[in-house]
This record gives sequence, structure tokens and C-alpha cells, in this order.
Amino acid sequence: MALAGAPALSYPPLTYPERLRTFEGHWDDNEATARQLAAIGHISDRPGIESLEEGSRCGYCSQFVQRDWSVRALEGALGSAHDYRGRFEGFRFHHAGCIHLQVRIPLEAQAVFPGLYGGHSVSETRDRWERMSSHARPKLEQDPTVSREQTASLFTLPTELRLQIYELILPVLDDTIEVMTLNSDSSRIATRAGVEKSGPRDLTKTNILRTCHYIHNEALDLLYRHRTYRFASCKVLYLFLRHIGSPGRSLSTSIDVIIGGREDAITLSLLAVCVKLKSITLSFSRATISQPRPPPWVTDGMAALLELRGLDTVHFAKGVQFFHVGHGPYVPQDGDISASVVRKELMRPRGEEGGVRWVGAYLDL
Repeated sequence: MALAGAPALSYPPLTYPERLRTFEGHWDDNEATARQLAAIGHISDRPGIESLEEGSRCGYCSQFVQRDWSVRALEGALGSAHDYRGRFEGFRFHHAGCIHLQVRIPLEAQAVFPGLYGGHSVSETRDRWERMSSHARPKLEQDPTVSREQTASLFTLPTELRLQIYELILPVLDDTIEVMTLNSDSSRIATRAGVEKSGPRDLTKTNILRTCHYIHNEALDLLYRHRTYRFASCKVLYLFLRHIGSPGRSLSTSIDVIIGGREDAITLSLLAVCVKLKSITLSFSRATISQPRPPPWVTDGMAALLELRGLDTVHFAKGVQFFHVGHGPYVPQDGDISASVVRKELMRPRGEEGGVRWVGAYLDL
């Protein structure tokens, strides 16, 4: 039942795909935000009124949030710790006790759980030292008084030759790159190779990306092309997707991630806007759909996964738990119905309607 003073809009509650459809045609300019809002239980089921009010509301507790607040919190690239924490100040996506609070937003203040890591003062001290230990990168601002025409001799070379030059300058990367957080409760991420490297680090090799927008846009693709980025949880993947911003998300091609956490729904909903994503490897840290009735964060996480589209390859890591409707965990094998359903849905062309139907909290296969 709904919270006192905040009646539910409908019962039974809408599924993730149903919530997502309420944003279609009204939030097309902010698809990343709309998908994440649907993942955390928000809807826009009164298009005329919601467009006038410019916002969305929770389908369970009816909490309303202005559109620009949601975009600020859920879409922009990350800056300093103070910057991203400030984006959540002054509003909440849900009333206290709302069932959709089960879906965790990694950057939201309550998601950090300061009590588990020494309290607010320790967290603030850690953030301060992390900021001091790294040089702030200046933003690439376009001066409107400067002509966009490139006159440097570098741009007289063919594009293929310029890309070869960028590749020689940029650091050599492995085909598979593991990304991790610097601390268990930190929003700052780095490659495992970078974290574990001893001795001085050469931070100048990526400076070419900061010379101008034109070079940045040309060279950035080299960091993602033919490379798989690996993550130990959807929380780390979410931080990665937010740090690289819209330009990086539009270039990401291959992901390896362990799912099975409360951040699955919002992370996988954001992953859906990675238009060049062609390969995904899935590991499951726990049984995902099994008896008894799974909680909403589990159901929405699986629903968000099944909304991914346009992939060429879908792999399942061996030796980990997977889901099997009504039968508990097992290791997926080619030909198993559950693995086949996931692969079939994810390999559908982008924009195609899914073939999976939800009945209550269960997949209707």
C-alpha cells in the first residue's frame, strides 16, 4: 500500500518497461535521465500536466521532482565530490519509506552510508585528500570569439595519419581494462593497473585530449575501440558511465560486469544509451529471479537488463550464479531457456519492442 498522505497512482505497480514508456515523446532530449527515472520508480503518465510542471513523480509515493533537478543529478558528467553531492541537495526522489528506495543511486548521499565507513567527517576528509592528490583538469570551453576552423598544420594531414599519431602518443592500453574505485565508499575511479602501479606515474600522455575539442573528439575513440572495460559491480560501472559523460558513453563498445546489486536497475538503464555497445559479458553474484517473490530492486534490475538492445555478442561468465525462473540459481549454458531469453532480448535491434512479458514480478516465458 502507499504511504500515508501520498497515495499510490496505480495498483498493481507499473513495471520498468511500462514506466519507461510514459516518458516516450516527452523526454527525448534527456533519454539518459528518463531511463534512470524509470529505473527508480518515476513516471510521467500525465504528459500534458507533467510537461507543464516540467518533472516526474514516483509511481508509489507520488514524490514530484522538477525536470532540471533530475537532469542535473542524473545526466551530467561528474566533477569534484562537492560538485556531484551538491546536485542532490534540496530535493529527494522519494518520500521516506518508499519501496523504490531499494534501488540505490550510487551518487546519492544516503547511498554512501557514512556510518559504515567512519562517519561524515572521515568521508569529507578522504574526499579532501583525494582532491588534493590530483590536479583538477580544466574544462574544455569553446570560446565563441574564436573561429572553429582548424589552421594548425596537424589538420592538413589525412585523418588516418592523425589517428596513428594520437595512438603513438596516448598510453598503451590492454584489450581488457579493469576499473575500480579508489576506496570502498569513493566515487573516484581508476584502472586497476593505475592503482597498483608503484613509483612515479606519467600523467602527460593523455594531455593531448585536453588541447582542443577537435583533437579530443578525434582521439577519444581510441580509448574505447576494440577494448573491453571490466567492472566488479554495477556501482563501479555506473560511476564509470557518469565520469566519461555523454561523449564516452556514445563510444563504449564492450562491457564485462558482475550484476546482482541494488544499483543494477539504474546502471543498466544508463548503459542502454551507449549506442555503440556491441558486446557484454555478464556475471551474476547471486540468484536473480527465484522463489520466493523477489524484491523490487531485483525485478527492476533484471527488467533494465532485458531492455538493452543492439548487441552482437552476449557472454555469460562460467562458475557464477545465474537466474532460472522458479528454480533458483545455476550456471548458464547455451541452450538453457533463461540464457537464451536474455541473449535474444539483448541482440534485438535498437528500438525494437521486447518479447518478454512480466506477470507480477515474474518473467512470463
